[in-house]
Amino acid sequence: MRIHLYQTTQCFAKVLNPLLHFIIVVVGFTVTAQTPSASPKEIILLIGQSNMSGRANLLDQDYQVVQNAFLLDSMNQWVPLKSPLNIHSSIRKEASMQRFNLGYSFAQEVTADGNINPLGLVVNARGGTKIDQWIPGTHFFKEALRRGKSAIGDQGKIIATFWLQGENNLGDKDPGFAIYFKKLKSMIYSLRKEFNNDQMIFIASELNKNRPENEDFKKMLDRLNTEIPHGASVKSAGTSTYDGTHYDHKSLEVLGKRFATKFKELYQK
Repeated sequence: MRIHLYQTTQCFAKVLNPLLHFIIVVVGFTVTAQTPSASPKEIILLIGQSNMSGRANLLDQDYQVVQNAFLLDSMNQWVPLKSPLNIHSSIRKEASMQRFNLGYSFAQEVTADGNINPLGLVVNARGGTKIDQWIPGTHFFKEALRRGKSAIGDQGKIIATFWLQGENNLGDKDPGFAIYFKKLKSMIYSLRKEFNNDQMIFIASELNKNRPENEDFKKMLDRLNTEIPHGASVKSAGTSTYDGTHYDHKSLEVLGKRFATKFKELYQK
């Protein structure tokens, strides 16, 4: 009986060992195939409040991987870029609130022509925030720096920062949003200094709010185009929201493409 049991065990081992080896090889290949051969050298940081987090419902196609684009995950590792993007934010709200993000359509547009390969995105937004929570020295600013520097590694570079925030500041007693612009300018130059890139592109998006003060806010953001070198704003015209504040899916797709267009105008390798 013992001899038969031993022989049976040996037979199973002969069958299973090659099978296990095959499984290990296949799994190893799959993991390797989904990670970049080298860390992305050209990296973009996306920060702001809920519209940058992305609140539009996800569609089936949003879960597809964008080729040649990677996302920094919560463990500071590069993973294939697919929705939801803000799920890895170190300051986000509940996971269920992280949905479609404009960075997805941006990545599709920018990688399509092959000029940036691979592209790296760091998305670190949080809904319901004011600009005072993002100025240099604050927790959110420090987290943006920490994750951005983790993404840079030895050879990477933060080539741009995208900003979508302001809904929580529209009610401020700030004529022409002059104080807001001063804080925004301070944040921009601090990011450039910390990331050691004085030519880092900074692009901000207008809001879609049916409030009189939003017109002044748009005019303030327009100053980025003339007063901040390598700075720009993208228009919200033609977009819509599903609740009066948050962009719907189609509009976030449009904004992502507008960011891509503006980015291509400004970026020079």
